[in-house]
Amino acid sequence: MFEVNTKQLKEAMIRDFKVGLVPMVASSPGMGKSDVVKNIAEEFKLKLIDLRVSQCEPVDMKGFPDTKDDRMAFLPPKYFPLSTDPIPAGYSGWLLFLDEFNSASREVEGAAYRLILDRTIEEHSLHPKCVIAAAGNLVSDRAIVNVASTATTSRLSHYRLVVDCNIWVEWANLHNIDHRIISFIKFKPSVLHKFNPDTDELTFPCPRTFEFASKVISGSETIDTIDKIRLAGTIGEGTSIELVAYCEIYRSLPTIEQILKDPKNGWKVPTEISEQYAITTMLSHNITETNIDTIMTAVERLPIEFQVVTLKDIYGKQPNLKDHLRIKRWVGEHASEMF
Repeated sequence: MFEVNTKQLKEAMIRDFKVGLVPMVASSPGMGKSDVVKNIAEEFKLKLIDLRVSQCEPVDMKGFPDTKDDRMAFLPPKYFPLSTDPIPAGYSGWLLFLDEFNSASREVEGAAYRLILDRTIEEHSLHPKCVIAAAGNLVSDRAIVNVASTATTSRLSHYRLVVDCNIWVEWANLHNIDHRIISFIKFKPSVLHKFNPDTDELTFPCPRTFEFASKVISGSETIDTIDKIRLAGTIGEGTSIELVAYCEIYRSLPTIEQILKDPKNGWKVPTEISEQYAITTMLSHNITETNIDTIMTAVERLPIEFQVVTLKDIYGKQPNLKDHLRIKRWVGEHASEMF
């Protein structure tokens, strides 16, 4: 099984769909399998059919027994698009997502054979504009997983999704994740995914739960006792303590208002690495076309490696600023460090 990050997975799945293969994605919980599938469906205007296979019975895959011309037949489930079905308005087809696929019973797995390989539900053919993807958790993760038979695994293209901190930061910059959490992950990448199947904790830090944590603290400059409890309930107690401590760093930093008022002399450049990471995210998340000269003046006071971090964040969050003269000038002077 090949390990891929989310960008590689998306490209691999698209290529599989184009040649009629069925990708199967496995990973620990909370790493973004479903998000990749949803993103592909949105990009290609495919109506997403999210089927939780772990909750299915064999009849949900092969149809309901009925009679036709005095012989037994099967009525296909309504959620499967058949060759005779019209494509829904506004869509170009369907993406059938068989989630929790490796949590299915042996009977359901067997019923899915023909759907995956032959694209049929008994005597009914799946619509040619319907692509299929499957996903599930790892056997080693104490999730509800069954070891699939070789008859099933040989019908799929297999990928194992792994966390890539840099790619997650790019995603977070585009999805309104709180800048303190982004800064925290940049400072300590190892905390982005800390899943231990043997722990007794009810939750753990991962891309999914850090998105929840962002919702907990966004809009609040301080984190009170209730929010500390909420954070512990989303990313785990140990990681929540680390995050709260990191967020306290911001209280000792100059505000963005102070920096914008006097980018050259109105603030002290921090020397602690954790504070420098915090400043990079503060600057990249507040840059606009109207204040870009002021922000870049502040950026250029940072050590060069943190200037690079800031510019990469700006590129990810606001790619429209790449063509601004001030950005081009900086790139021209520091191209070797940037690339």
